[in-house]
Amino acid sequence: MNAQSAAALRVAVIGAGVMGAMAAWRLARRGVPVTLFEQYAPAHDRGAAGGDTRIFRVACKEGASHVPLIRAALPLWRELEAVSNRSLLNQTGVASIGVAEHESMRSTLATARAFDLPLEVLDGSEAARRYPQFHIGKQECLYLDPEGGVIRADHAVLAAVAQAQAHGAELRAGTTVQALEPDGQGVTVHAQGAPERYTHVIAAPGGWGSGLAALSAQPLIPRRIALSWFAAPDMAPFSGERALVMMRVFPDGYFNCFPSTDGATLKGSCNAGGWPAVQNPDALPRDLPAAEMVRLRIAAAQSLCGIYPDPVRTGIYMDAFTPDDEGLLGALDPARRLIVACGFSGHGFKFAPAIGEAAARLVLEGQAGLPVAHLDPTRYQH
Repeated sequence: MNAQSAAALRVAVIGAGVMGAMAAWRLARRGVPVTLFEQYAPAHDRGAAGGDTRIFRVACKEGASHVPLIRAALPLWRELEAVSNRSLLNQTGVASIGVAEHESMRSTLATARAFDLPLEVLDGSEAARRYPQFHIGKQECLYLDPEGGVIRADHAVLAAVAQAQAHGAELRAGTTVQALEPDGQGVTVHAQGAPERYTHVIAAPGGWGSGLAALSAQPLIPRRIALSWFAAPDMAPFSGERALVMMRVFPDGYFNCFPSTDGATLKGSCNAGGWPAVQNPDALPRDLPAAEMVRLRIAAAQSLCGIYPDPVRTGIYMDAFTPDDEGLLGALDPARRLIVACGFSGHGFKFAPAIGEAAARLVLEGQAGLPVAHLDPTRYQH
């Protein structure tokens, strides 16, 4: 699309989480006028981008649907780093630990083989020798994904928003969108003040998506995600360039650990049996229930050597989930004016720049141009 036709558009992006921020950046850099609505502020402490860091896995259990998007996202991550002069993605490597028969371990190995990805396979004894900061049983194994790593989530969102603004986008923080009304010529946005008209809207409201009537036909379930931070007498094994992201699988879920970003704490998270649904996204619980705290302490002690098992702090965040745990990306109206980019079920951050690029192309060209057919929201209409 040439600059004149791009400038003739007027696009609203609803939500300045990672998907909305990336979409705004990819549109604004092409000269499209963009207004980015955010009910709080970019990188706030409630949504799916909160909590400092996110995992970047290439050899991931989802395999066929995720690896092509991860590959498409990597050069965009590097582009955002270059234009923002920030380090956002550190490919430290990701260690998956568990018994080889566990479904997640089997899927990770199958993905690596299907896509010819580098994946180092260590038995329990060798893994324990090489990575003494982790508890690893002799009956377990460790799969090392050297291309994986850690994303600075808050900095990534802020960098994308800043780049969108640098290209002329308007950020409206502290502004809640109450309704979206698409028609054949555009979309009316109802927020504070008078209704406003846009040629297109990209709806990326994260865990708040179920509250928008225009998205009500989509099976979006807001779920809370608990993150925690631990301290240790010696933080050296969890800091520096050699510190890995670790994901340990249990029969009832998993525990993961991220390298320290401040030299004082490391982040961990325990998902046992799935994240609970949130009844009211505007009243997100902020405390971890006692039973989950007990499970967290046990998982941390079983996974990490030399730490204090009681977390020094916890945080509660929220994302929108779908029944098949895949996101929604595509038009919701016949005129293709209202596009949804939501519901990535807790594992979309790693390929978020590719989703932003695909959403931008849907506005500009009418097609995503990336392998996102499995995210088509119309799959739930059958």
